[in-house]
Amino acid sequence: MAFKDFPDQVQGVGLLQKSLERGRLGHAYLFTGHELSELEAIAQTLAKTLNCQDPVRGKNGVAIDCCDKCVNCRKIANANHADVHWVRPESKSRTVSVAQMRDLMHDINLKPTEAEYKVATIVAADRLNVQGANAF
Repeated sequence: MAFKDFPDQVQGVGLLQKSLERGRLGHAYLFTGHELSELEAIAQTLAKTLNCQDPVRGKNGVAIDCCDKCVNCRKIANANHADVHWVRPESKSRTVSVAQMRDLMHDINLKPTEAEYKVATIVAADRLNVQGANAF
């Protein structure tokens, strides 16, 4: 999916694209809402846009959307890109553990291997347990 595929999120997508175009993307974003799958898809599209090999470019020649066709876009869509990490609640208690956060921090601190940017997404960050939140 590309940013154009989110007609219900015009304002949020517009802000992300303006940040990309100005070269002022934040180091972290918190996506909130009721539809978790749509929020995950937007985060995935942002990761694809940052690492796309043939992105849609804005007025300044800066990437503002992904092509959704290149190798990096397909790898990210299939969740097997080495530089894009996803952390989801696990275990019986459905929480994000300290071990998951330590593994993520270790992976993120390494240089990117396949793409220009490393991206980490914590799905349902409200499910971080106390130790995981402190490790983060």
